[in-house]
Amino acid sequence: MNSKDIIKINNEMRERLTEENKAIYEDMLLYIRLNGNKSEQQTEEVLFELLEHVLQAQEEGKSVQDIFGDDLKKYCDELIAEIPGEKKSASVLFGTYVVINFLAIISFTFGTFSFAAYHFFNLGSDKFTFSIGSAITIALIYLLLLYIFIVLVLKWIKKSLFKDIKPNKWVEFFQLWIICMVLIGLFILIPILLPDFGKEVSIPVLSLTVVGVILYVIKLVLNKKYRITK
Repeated sequence: MNSKDIIKINNEMRERLTEENKAIYEDMLLYIRLNGNKSEQQTEEVLFELLEHVLQAQEEGKSVQDIFGDDLKKYCDELIAEIPGEKKSASVLFGTYVVINFLAIISFTFGTFSFAAYHFFNLGSDKFTFSIGSAITIALIYLLLLYIFIVLVLKWIKKSLFKDIKPNKWVEFFQLWIICMVLIGLFILIPILLPDFGKEVSIPVLSLTVVGVILYVIKLVLNKKYRITK
Protein backbone atom coordinates (compact mmCIF):
# COMPACT_ATOMS: atom_id res chain seq x y z
CA MET A 1 0.00 0.00 0.00
CA ASN A 2 1.20 3.50 -0.71
CA SER A 3 0.71 6.43 1.66
CA LYS A 4 -2.61 7.53 0.12
CA ASP A 5 -4.12 4.04 0.63
CA ILE A 6 -2.93 4.02 4.24
CA ILE A 7 -4.51 7.45 4.83
CA LYS A 8 -7.84 6.17 3.52
CA ILE A 9 -7.80 3.14 5.82
CA ASN A 10 -6.67 5.32 8.73
CA ASN A 11 -9.63 7.66 8.21
CA GLU A 12 -12.04 4.72 8.29
CA MET A 13 -10.51 3.01 11.33
CA ARG A 14 -10.37 6.27 13.28
CA GLU A 15 -14.17 6.29 13.50
CA ARG A 16 -13.95 3.33 15.90
CA LEU A 17 -12.25 5.47 18.54
CA THR A 18 -14.08 7.05 21.45
CA GLU A 19 -14.43 10.83 21.32
CA GLU A 20 -11.67 11.30 23.91
CA ASN A 21 -9.22 8.91 22.24
CA LYS A 22 -10.05 10.30 18.82
CA ALA A 23 -9.25 13.85 19.94
CA ILE A 24 -5.90 12.75 21.44
CA TYR A 25 -4.94 10.61 18.45
CA GLU A 26 -5.81 13.37 15.98
CA ASP A 27 -3.54 15.76 17.90
CA MET A 28 -0.74 13.23 17.53
CA LEU A 29 -1.57 12.69 13.87
CA LEU A 30 -1.53 16.40 13.07
CA TYR A 31 1.66 17.02 15.01
CA ILE A 32 3.53 14.24 13.20
CA ARG A 33 2.13 15.04 9.74
CA LEU A 34 3.07 18.71 10.02
CA ASN A 35 6.74 17.75 9.77
CA GLY A 36 6.64 17.91 5.98
CA ASN A 37 10.34 17.14 5.54
CA LYS A 38 9.77 13.51 6.54
CA SER A 39 8.94 10.59 4.25
CA GLU A 40 5.18 10.58 3.67
CA GLN A 41 5.10 6.78 3.28
CA GLN A 42 7.00 6.17 6.53
CA THR A 43 4.98 8.84 8.34
CA GLU A 44 1.66 7.24 7.42
CA GLU A 45 2.93 3.79 8.38
CA VAL A 46 3.93 5.12 11.81
CA LEU A 47 0.54 6.80 12.25
CA PHE A 48 -1.24 3.60 11.26
CA GLU A 49 0.73 1.63 13.86
CA LEU A 50 -0.13 4.29 16.46
CA LEU A 51 -3.82 3.95 15.60
CA GLU A 52 -3.68 0.17 15.97
CA HIS A 53 -2.07 0.56 19.43
CA VAL A 54 -4.73 3.09 20.49
CA LEU A 55 -7.55 0.81 19.30
CA GLN A 56 -6.03 -2.17 21.11
CA ALA A 57 -5.63 -0.13 24.32
CA GLN A 58 -9.23 1.07 24.00
CA GLU A 59 -10.47 -2.52 23.78
CA GLU A 60 -8.45 -3.38 26.91
CA GLY A 61 -9.84 -0.38 28.80
CA LYS A 62 -6.53 1.49 28.86
CA SER A 63 -5.94 5.17 28.14
CA VAL A 64 -3.62 6.61 25.48
CA GLN A 65 -1.32 7.82 28.27
CA ASP A 66 -1.05 4.25 29.60
CA ILE A 67 0.69 3.11 26.43
CA PHE A 68 2.51 6.27 25.24
CA GLY A 69 3.16 8.09 28.52
CA ASP A 70 1.92 11.43 29.86
CA ASP A 71 4.11 13.61 27.62
CA LEU A 72 2.56 12.87 24.22
CA LYS A 73 4.42 15.71 22.51
CA LYS A 74 7.77 14.30 23.62
CA TYR A 75 6.73 10.83 22.46
CA CYS A 76 5.77 12.22 19.04
CA ASP A 77 9.09 14.08 18.79
CA GLU A 78 10.90 10.79 19.39
CA LEU A 79 8.88 9.12 16.64
CA ILE A 80 9.50 11.99 14.24
CA ALA A 81 13.26 11.76 14.84
CA GLU A 82 13.17 8.11 13.71
CA ILE A 83 11.26 8.78 10.47
CA PRO A 84 13.61 9.14 7.47
CA GLY A 85 13.58 12.34 5.45
CA GLU A 86 11.52 12.68 2.29
CA LYS A 87 13.27 12.01 -1.00
CA LYS A 88 14.47 15.21 -2.67
CA SER A 89 12.57 14.37 -5.86
CA ALA A 90 9.29 14.05 -3.92
CA SER A 91 9.89 17.37 -2.14
CA VAL A 92 10.66 19.10 -5.45
CA LEU A 93 7.55 17.59 -7.04
CA PHE A 94 5.32 18.76 -4.19
CA GLY A 95 6.89 22.24 -4.24
CA THR A 96 6.33 22.44 -8.02
CA TYR A 97 2.72 21.38 -7.55
CA VAL A 98 2.12 24.11 -4.95
CA VAL A 99 3.76 26.80 -7.11
CA ILE A 100 1.78 25.81 -10.22
CA ASN A 101 -1.48 25.77 -8.25
CA PHE A 102 -0.72 29.19 -6.72
CA LEU A 103 0.16 30.76 -10.09
CA ALA A 104 -2.94 29.20 -11.67
CA ILE A 105 -5.21 30.79 -9.05
CA ILE A 106 -3.53 34.21 -9.32
CA SER A 107 -3.56 34.24 -13.13
CA PHE A 108 -7.13 33.01 -13.50
CA THR A 109 -8.55 35.29 -10.81
CA PHE A 110 -6.79 38.44 -11.99
CA GLY A 111 -7.51 37.79 -15.68
CA THR A 112 -11.18 36.94 -15.17
CA PHE A 113 -11.94 39.85 -12.83
CA SER A 114 -10.06 42.34 -15.01
CA PHE A 115 -11.91 41.14 -18.13
CA ALA A 116 -15.31 41.34 -16.38
CA ALA A 117 -14.56 44.78 -14.86
CA TYR A 118 -13.65 46.26 -18.25
CA HIS A 119 -16.41 44.72 -20.38
CA PHE A 120 -19.29 44.90 -17.90
CA PHE A 121 -18.46 47.97 -15.80
CA ASN A 122 -16.06 49.89 -18.08
CA LEU A 123 -13.35 49.80 -15.43
CA GLY A 124 -9.65 49.35 -16.07
CA SER A 125 -8.44 48.08 -19.42
CA ASP A 126 -8.67 44.99 -21.61
CA LYS A 127 -4.86 44.99 -21.76
CA PHE A 128 -2.46 44.02 -19.01
CA THR A 129 0.75 46.01 -19.25
CA PHE A 130 3.77 45.00 -17.19
CA SER A 131 7.56 45.20 -17.07
CA ILE A 132 9.19 41.79 -17.31
CA GLY A 133 11.83 42.49 -14.63
CA SER A 134 9.39 43.77 -12.04
CA ALA A 135 6.83 41.04 -12.88
CA ILE A 136 9.36 38.29 -12.21
CA THR A 137 10.43 40.02 -8.98
CA ILE A 138 6.84 40.33 -7.80
CA ALA A 139 6.16 36.66 -8.59
CA LEU A 140 9.21 35.59 -6.56
CA ILE A 141 8.18 37.82 -3.63
CA TYR A 142 4.66 36.36 -3.77
CA LEU A 143 6.05 32.82 -3.61
CA LEU A 144 8.26 33.80 -0.65
CA LEU A 145 5.25 35.30 1.14
CA LEU A 146 3.24 32.15 0.44
CA TYR A 147 6.04 30.05 1.94
CA ILE A 148 6.20 32.27 5.05
CA PHE A 149 2.40 32.14 5.37
CA ILE A 150 2.37 28.32 5.23
CA VAL A 151 5.19 28.06 7.80
CA LEU A 152 3.41 30.46 10.18
CA VAL A 153 0.08 28.61 9.89
CA LEU A 154 1.73 25.22 10.48
CA LYS A 155 3.56 26.52 13.56
CA TRP A 156 0.34 28.08 14.81
CA ILE A 157 -1.50 24.76 14.42
CA LYS A 158 1.26 22.81 16.20
CA LYS A 159 1.12 25.20 19.18
CA SER A 160 -2.60 24.54 19.56
CA LEU A 161 -2.11 20.76 19.97
CA PHE A 162 -1.78 18.69 23.17
CA LYS A 163 -3.60 21.24 25.31
CA ASP A 164 -6.09 20.16 27.95
CA ILE A 165 -8.10 23.32 27.28
CA LYS A 166 -8.47 23.96 23.57
CA PRO A 167 -8.24 27.58 22.35
CA ASN A 168 -11.51 29.37 21.69
CA LYS A 169 -12.58 28.78 18.07
CA TRP A 170 -13.42 32.46 17.59
CA VAL A 171 -10.01 33.51 18.89
CA GLU A 172 -8.34 31.05 16.52
CA PHE A 173 -10.46 32.34 13.63
CA PHE A 174 -9.57 35.95 14.44
CA GLN A 175 -5.84 35.13 14.60
CA LEU A 176 -5.97 33.36 11.25
CA TRP A 177 -8.02 36.21 9.78
CA ILE A 178 -5.36 38.73 10.82
CA ILE A 179 -2.60 36.65 9.19
CA CYS A 180 -4.64 36.37 5.97
CA MET A 181 -5.41 40.09 5.90
CA VAL A 182 -1.73 40.95 6.32
CA LEU A 183 -0.86 38.58 3.47
CA ILE A 184 -3.54 40.03 1.17
CA GLY A 185 -2.45 43.57 2.08
CA LEU A 186 1.15 42.76 1.11
CA PHE A 187 -0.02 41.20 -2.14
CA ILE A 188 -1.79 44.46 -2.99
CA LEU A 189 0.95 46.83 -1.83
CA ILE A 190 3.98 45.15 -3.40
CA PRO A 191 3.03 45.83 -7.07
CA ILE A 192 2.20 49.44 -6.11
CA LEU A 193 5.45 50.10 -4.24
CA LEU A 194 7.85 48.21 -6.49
CA PRO A 195 9.16 50.40 -9.36
CA ASP A 196 8.87 49.11 -12.92
CA PHE A 197 12.04 47.89 -14.62
CA GLY A 198 12.75 45.73 -17.65
CA LYS A 199 11.07 45.51 -21.03
CA GLU A 200 7.42 46.58 -21.06
CA VAL A 201 4.87 44.13 -22.50
CA SER A 202 1.11 44.37 -23.10
CA ILE A 203 -1.17 41.32 -23.38
CA PRO A 204 -4.98 40.88 -23.36
CA VAL A 205 -6.21 40.34 -19.80
CA LEU A 206 -8.19 37.32 -20.96
CA SER A 207 -4.90 35.61 -21.86
CA LEU A 208 -4.14 35.51 -18.14
CA THR A 209 -7.32 33.54 -17.62
CA VAL A 210 -6.20 31.12 -20.31
CA VAL A 211 -2.78 30.78 -18.65
CA GLY A 212 -4.53 30.08 -15.36
CA VAL A 213 -6.63 27.32 -16.95
CA ILE A 214 -3.56 25.75 -18.60
CA LEU A 215 -1.64 25.77 -15.31
CA TYR A 216 -4.65 24.25 -13.53
CA VAL A 217 -4.81 21.43 -16.09
CA ILE A 218 -1.08 20.82 -15.62
CA LYS A 219 -1.68 20.64 -11.87
CA LEU A 220 -4.45 18.06 -12.35
CA VAL A 221 -2.27 15.94 -14.63
CA LEU A 222 0.60 16.01 -12.12
CA ASN A 223 -1.75 15.08 -9.29
CA LYS A 224 -3.29 12.22 -11.25
CA LYS A 225 0.06 10.82 -12.36
CA TYR A 226 1.94 11.10 -9.07
CA ARG A 227 -0.96 11.12 -6.56
CA ILE A 228 0.43 14.17 -4.78
CA THR A 229 -2.69 14.94 -2.76
CA LYS A 230 -4.93 11.91 -3.25
